[in-house]
Amino acid sequence: MATLVNNKIYFMGGSKPIPKNSPVWSQNHQYSLSDEVFYLDLSSSFTVDLPPFTDLSDSSRMPFGSEKGTTVLGGTGNGQRIYLIGGVQQNMATSDYNATNSILWIYTIYTQHWNTSGSGTHGTLLPRRRSTGTIIDSKNIIYIFGGKVELDMGSSVFTIFDDLFTFDINLLEWKNLSLPNHPSKRSHATATLIPDGKIIYIGGVTQSNPGDNGTRLLMTEIYVFDTIQLTWSLKTARSPDSVNIDPRVGHSAVLAPDNHTIVIFGGTQDGFAQITAYPVFLLLNVKSEPFQYSAPTPSGPNPPPLAFHTATLYQSYMIVAFGNITNDFGPSNNTSAYVYLMDLSNYTWVTQFGEPTPTYFGKTTHTELVIIICSIVAGLLIIGAMVFCYIRKEENEKYKCSNWIFICHKTKRNAVDTDPEQPS
Repeated sequence: MATLVNNKIYFMGGSKPIPKNSPVWSQNHQYSLSDEVFYLDLSSSFTVDLPPFTDLSDSSRMPFGSEKGTTVLGGTGNGQRIYLIGGVQQNMATSDYNATNSILWIYTIYTQHWNTSGSGTHGTLLPRRRSTGTIIDSKNIIYIFGGKVELDMGSSVFTIFDDLFTFDINLLEWKNLSLPNHPSKRSHATATLIPDGKIIYIGGVTQSNPGDNGTRLLMTEIYVFDTIQLTWSLKTARSPDSVNIDPRVGHSAVLAPDNHTIVIFGGTQDGFAQITAYPVFLLLNVKSEPFQYSAPTPSGPNPPPLAFHTATLYQSYMIVAFGNITNDFGPSNNTSAYVYLMDLSNYTWVTQFGEPTPTYFGKTTHTELVIIICSIVAGLLIIGAMVFCYIRKEENEKYKCSNWIFICHKTKRNAVDTDPEQPS
């Protein structure tokens, strides 16, 4: 879980698979969870080989081991808080799940303390779940859609949800928005808020009935929730004719600086086998309908294919961290401990974090480059011609003036020479 706070990315919790041959592995203890809190400092330049992490665990340790929850930032100034919604809660001493009774935990940045939402909280409380599609809007309302429960949430029945809850952090009010035309049950969908107040949900898993196996959703089936009108709508995105877009879970989605391109990275076709979903890198243009996918090939040193990583937008960088390394062959317990940087102004993986490339968002085509160069050359030629004409004009004026002076002088001399009253 990663949350941008000013010029720092706060990381909380996480997990690593326990090998099945380990003496501590059991059906209820398949992962080693983390209760750590640390941040990545973005206030100065760094290389991906030496990312400037600061560990806050001694003062900010989570009340439990946590994974598969969602964090969002709310509040301002000294009142900035990170809100942790749902997820697995594991007692770090006993390894038991459901370590607390609270679905919502709040970390105050200034005091570095964890608390629940308090006694003033009211409304229809969100039931326990994980792997939701969660986002917060400019009015400090958190939207939580879908999610699931299974053994690691204390449920013996695998169940996926299709409800939409909100939590108003100012009023401490929960609501269950029961609205028509809502999506089918789904978990692991990404949620991206665009400037017009719409939330775009992409990918994930659905289920017909509790206890049934999950079915991956088509990436072209995109549900949109309008937070202004409180309405759902289904959009079918177009994909390039030559590109097959694999359904996936564990992918990330961030809104690019142009505010209408969603950058999708990674994901797996199977949450257990960790099989790579292709294309690994996708763009979804939501500026107009129908939405349009594209699959450009980024330049620079590509990271390994990842799933269940984090991706955070900062200026024109997409900062990818941690996650599982996927492959094409089957089960993998390989994980990544690294940070990767993409400059979204030109879709290039870079190794140095610093000032973003000062170019217009998107790649400059060959035709655009030729037009720019020709315009510059033409401008210089026009300026040169104007300067040349001005110099020639000045020289002509001087020449005319010199001739006039010479003629006047000569006429005067002739008049003097012929004056009869002058002495000879």
